Amino acid sequence: MEHNSQEPEQRSARDEAASALQAKGLARRKLLRTGASAAPVLLTLASGPVSATTSCVVASSFVSVTTFKSRNPTSTSVKCTSRNCEDWYSQACLPATGSPCRPDCMNVSVSTLLGTTTSTYKNWMLYDVMKNSGSGVTTSGEMGVLQHLVSMCLNVTQGFASSPGSVSKTYLQSIWTNYKANANTYVLAGSGINWDSAQLITWLRVQMYPISI
Repeated sequence: MEHNSQEPEQRSARDEAASALQAKGLARRKLLRTGASAAPVLLTLASGPVSATTSCVVASSFVSVTTFKSRNPTSTSVKCTSRNCEDWYSQACLPATGSPCRPDCMNVSVSTLLGTTTSTYKNWMLYDVMKNSGSGVTTSGEMGVLQHLVSMCLNVTQGFASSPGSVSKTYLQSIWTNYKANANTYVLAGSGINWDSAQLITWLRVQMYPISI
């Protein structure tokens, strides 16, 4: 009889525990749904940890380095190419017999690689763009954007981006055209992107230089 008198209390305790777990589960699912709807950027970038070489990040899913880091907290470093601007600069300036080294991929004009625009540099050879400053890569202004776009485009076309995804030559051409058509500002309607040269260079550098997460 004593055993039976305690049974309702045991059942009640179990029921309360089950209800608490169910409520916790519902709250967690609600939080996840809210979080997903409130942060549409970068959710398609990666479903797991990002390795040192990962898929390139399109501008519309990037927004900022801070956002990128917050969406990839378990990663250690991120980049999608095996060459950066300094690598292309160095290769462009390596001496060869009788003349500076001019790989075939750099012996073409800016317009040939990225399309015709109003840029002052549209007829420059890629070799000359990369060695423009004479002291390395520029990280500001139109020349900085051009050097980084050229480097990124060469990475894609020459096979130094293992998983370029949507960051194709055509995509990079569209960015250069957009940038020049909007007075050296990259504007992407509906995305919140209205980037000056420095912001555009930041996005391009994430593709080529590992950042800690």
